[in-house]
Amino acid sequence: MKRHSRSALAGLTLAAAIIPTTAAHADQLPLAPLCAEQRDTTGTQYAVNLCDVTDVDQFRTHLAAKGNSHCGPASLYNAMFYLGEKKGLPMRITPNGQLLTEYDPAVPADYDAVTAWLGWLGYKAGMGPDGGGSSLSENRAAFDAATVGAKASGWTVNRGVTTSDTTPEFGLEIAKRLRQAPVQLTYGRYVLNADKTHTWTGGHAVTVVAAKGDVASGKVELTLHDPGRAADHKSEGYLDTQSATRGEKVTLYRMAIAVKSTPKDPNEAPTVKAHTYWRLVGDNYVGDTFQYVDAMNWFEAAPPVG
Repeated sequence: MKRHSRSALAGLTLAAAIIPTTAAHADQLPLAPLCAEQRDTTGTQYAVNLCDVTDVDQFRTHLAAKGNSHCGPASLYNAMFYLGEKKGLPMRITPNGQLLTEYDPAVPADYDAVTAWLGWLGYKAGMGPDGGGSSLSENRAAFDAATVGAKASGWTVNRGVTTSDTTPEFGLEIAKRLRQAPVQLTYGRYVLNADKTHTWTGGHAVTVVAAKGDVASGKVELTLHDPGRAADHKSEGYLDTQSATRGEKVTLYRMAIAVKSTPKDPNEAPTVKAHTYWRLVGDNYVGDTFQYVDAMNWFEAAPPVG
């Protein structure tokens, strides 16, 4: 792994504006437990597991709103880093800039450069100076911006979206896409109304690194890297250091729900629409809301032929 100084990103105004001045103090984060990759998606059972996937923190001092809405760029970054490390996909901020993989999130000396990458991905995803969040389509646009040079040099680069509402075997589809790279999953936070409808109150994006289940079971077990959850969250210095990798174990269950809109115009009546989403349940995903997965971004890449 090569490493370069922050000057490698010189000339990019946005990156220069968000580079923090406080570096992490440890030499390197502890190594993750030993892992074996698995890609089984045939038959009535499936299991896919990816190793060495980064788990970058979204909360950082020098991101807009301290990274409060950077779950999209952070979960995207994890998938991109895997493609760069495992398949060699070259991704750059500028045509002559350093590769994304020249900077290791686990190395404190690279913390500033990783933060700059997250800021740039957010910018390319349409996020404003105050944050504001990003959609799956906007994150795909950021991925496209980072891979312009790769495609120009002959790389085959594909990405797309799969919605849970229109995919009965959504768990199996996650597993199939994981064979190529981590996927970016989004879920909405919903409150349950007195009339048994659900109303969306916000959303979050995570990176999926493993999936296993049975076809036609209506459920799937996932391992996530969640940019918003870490053992040291809100502890002293957490905004200026990278936390250790942590796999979040969750289960998705296929469910039909009725979603009630919240019109901006108080004179407009809310609408109710039926959806078949996948409810996300896990020990660290509890509270006053229900989590329903709506879609995922998937990515794949192949080097030039010949």
